[in-house]
Amino acid sequence: MSVEYAVIGGGAMGAATAWNLARRGAEVVLLEADELASGASGGPGRRGVRAGGRDLRELPLARRALELWPDLDAQLGTPTGYRRNGLLTVYDVEVAGGSGWQSLPARVQAQQAAGIPCRVVDRDELAELEPGLAEDLRFALHTPEDGTADHPATTRAFAKAAEQCGARVREHTAVTALEPHPDGSVVLRLAGDESLRAGRGVIVVANRSTPRLLADAFGLSLPLWEKATQVTFVAPPPGFSLEHQIGHTRRSLSVKLTDDGRVMLSGGRPGGWDPVRGVGTPDPDVLRASVADAAATIPALAGAQVLAVDNSRADTSTIDGIPVLDAVPGFGSVLVGTGWSGHGFALTPAVGEALATWALDRVRPEPLRPFRFARLGVSAA
Repeated sequence: MSVEYAVIGGGAMGAATAWNLARRGAEVVLLEADELASGASGGPGRRGVRAGGRDLRELPLARRALELWPDLDAQLGTPTGYRRNGLLTVYDVEVAGGSGWQSLPARVQAQQAAGIPCRVVDRDELAELEPGLAEDLRFALHTPEDGTADHPATTRAFAKAAEQCGARVREHTAVTALEPHPDGSVVLRLAGDESLRAGRGVIVVANRSTPRLLADAFGLSLPLWEKATQVTFVAPPPGFSLEHQIGHTRRSLSVKLTDDGRVMLSGGRPGGWDPVRGVGTPDPDVLRASVADAAATIPALAGAQVLAVDNSRADTSTIDGIPVLDAVPGFGSVLVGTGWSGHGFALTPAVGEALATWALDRVRPEPLRPFRFARLGVSAA
């Protein structure tokens, strides 16, 4: 069996890439070892659609993603759960380096230059925008076009739209090996002794499986590790409201309201994770720290009942906290997207568009240039 393009990985990035290929007329198959959104693109709650506070190298992709998100429901024909309510990243005490409030004017200048609306908010205006915040919070970076979305719903919406454009979506179809050929084609070995020839290209966005596939096929050693961010859900007190997402850089805290009215606490702290078994173990110390930080930032959450703790979904991380988006050295028909470091979801529409454009046009899109293998010391064996 043969196809023009094979996309490996049925998460948000893979489904978005498959849709962008299929809607431009390409013959494409999307392969997922388990079920759609069964990895880092799944799990409970809502995921941030954030441009605020990003690495400067990600800003062009973030800007493009913010342009695409509002129209996705209409384009895909299925709800993604997206809503734009803005992000307030708050500051209480000055700290050294680039994460204190003295850095805010520079951050605003860089983000505005990249086309991302934002501004510094002082204490008085912060109290008007979000009245329930602690009084010791002195400044905030307000990014009004940031929002949230439902990550499993978004993944499935992209996959359904890809199928409607002619793509084949195959769940429970694990890729066990890649066999590159001199003509640029790649044979994919599938579980059950089945094989598939991709004549024009392969896009590997399989998250945790990506390092193994690239090491076996191309001798690439990716310096990635797995991390499962711990998420806590608490019950809001009567009359509780939250108009924005709230981020606190010093406290590694992100606060969102879910569709069912729970308060979701995240922010990047990892719980326990067994990479061999692919199983997460909630860390009680992380739970205590998250609850305490939430109460210190939003006093109404002090003593809130803990409803659930989730640590079931791992992402891959890089040393500099930004992804790898590149072609395999010496084999330009194999494109790779991995190392999302827990914050790639917001970029999904822009990354899927860019990877599909690269695969079809054979030219690296300019926004992807900062994300090469070489910056991590990676080269083909």
